[in-house]
Formats: sequence, structure tokens, C-alpha cells
Amino acid sequence: FSFLQAAAAAQAGAYLISPFPGRILDWHKKQTGLEGYAPEADPGVLAVKRMYAYFRKYQYDTICMPASWRPSRGAAVEGSDVDEILALAGVDEMTIPEPLLNSLCALSPDVVKRNCDPTTDAAACNDPDFRLTEESFAQYWKTDVCGQEKLKEGMDAFTAETEKLITILIEKF
Repeated sequence: FSFLQAAAAAQAGAYLISPFPGRILDWHKKQTGLEGYAPEADPGVLAVKRMYAYFRKYQYDTICMPASWRPSRGAAVEGSDVDEILALAGVDEMTIPEPLLNSLCALSPDVVKRNCDPTTDAAACNDPDFRLTEESFAQYWKTDVCGQEKLKEGMDAFTAETEKLITILIEKF
């Protein structure tokens, strides 16, 4: 959910990260009260682009594969369901559910453009190649409210689903 987590993962040699631009957008909309953003200003899109640019500039092998999409401009805007996907077109890989793939297939080909390019994004990266330590991560993490809240929310959801699965397995076997 955060650049800090992405940088730590890359520095640790992680094969892949899967940031969730839609959930980052949800958090920012809740904090600001805004109903939507232009796709290129969507906080989730900007977060993923920053991660991708950092990986490419400093030649980390970590793959950036976003998932969990939301309509940047708001659900009431026709065609907005694929805003984030189009804004991140060209990133290493994506996880896209079938309904959104169908929406993409229905678009005119001239609408789909590469918006993430390894060379261009690496050149535009303003982040230094800093080295995280346990102490520096903890220090920066304290200031990352979105990352903290979304990580906790995600872990709580996974825990709840795991407990449901355990209950089902116990009942069945």
C-alpha cells in the first residue's frame, strides 16, 4: 500500500509486489471527501507509478503487478471502471478481473496508450536510492498513515477469511 513497503520489498529482493491502487484511492477519497480524481492524479495511480519508476531507475528486478481497481473519476462516469488500468498501461504486469477485461475489449484501440515506460519513468524518478534499515523503516512507517491503515485492514480481512476456512474444514472433516 505504500512506497516504503515497495522499496523495502525491492531491497530485500522480492520477486513481485502487488500494490492496490483502488484501495489507496478509497483511502484518499475518505480522507479528502472528494468523489473522484482525474486518472493521472489518482493517488493510487501515482503511488504505483512511483513504485514502478523507483524499481526501474535503480534496476531492481522486482515486478510491479497492481491489482484491485476502482473508477478514478467515480462510478457514475461512463467508462471510468478502467481509469486506473489505462493510467498504468505499460507497468510490468497487472491482475485484471474478467469484467474489466471485457470493458477494455470494448474500447476503441486508440484509447489504449502506454502510460508507463521503464526508460521514461526511470528518468522521471525523483526518489534517491536510499538503503532501509529496520530503524529507518520504523521511523518512516510511523508517518505513513495510509500504509498502516490499509495494511491492518488487509491483514484483518485475511485473518477473518482464514478463520472462516478453518471452520468450514473442521465441519467437513
